[in-house]
Amino acid sequence: MPVCLDAFFILGHPIRSTFMPDDVSEHPIRNPVLRAIAQWYARRIVNVNVNILAAGFLALIPVSLAVYAIHKTGLVTNPWWITAITFGLDVVFDFSIYFALHYLANHGPLRKLVAANPAYRGMSFLHDAGIVQMQRAILSPLLYILWLGTQNYMLHHQILNGFWATAAGGVLGIGVSRVIHTVWMIQEEKRRTAKLATAPASVAQP
Repeated sequence: MPVCLDAFFILGHPIRSTFMPDDVSEHPIRNPVLRAIAQWYARRIVNVNVNILAAGFLALIPVSLAVYAIHKTGLVTNPWWITAITFGLDVVFDFSIYFALHYLANHGPLRKLVAANPAYRGMSFLHDAGIVQMQRAILSPLLYILWLGTQNYMLHHQILNGFWATAAGGVLGIGVSRVIHTVWMIQEEKRRTAKLATAPASVAQP
């Protein structure tokens, strides 16, 4: 019998697919490599991090280009105004991109092809995404202090141009905030899983 890649251990917790046939060819995702990647990405703590990183870096492209154009043309020369413009553009692009990615990963039509996350089962898209965005909002002061502080410092001291100063600050801020948010989500998932395990059987069922 072929080895079925239906169980994966991420951060010490097993995850199992809703499809567990004896013949893996019955699984909707037949390619074992793609199935393994899909199962790994299906883990909420994984896809939240991946999606936030993707949204952050994808948002950096239009934001950095806009800041570069403003800086290059001289429309705005004050570093503080450039920092304020960067903040506004990032909020719009980052949050919009993340909402779309979170829906596709956790609530979209392709979700039925991979494993469920029992700790968050039955949660609506707005509730689920809202929790993540609330956590991000709490961590956002740290993110933007590191990001915009680095950008402003580099522009003031003419270390890098607008594009690279914005990108460097973004990488630093996103990296630090992701580590802290991941630890937070691990603890949250442990609490939700423990609560689910002690709930009555009728409540624990999907």
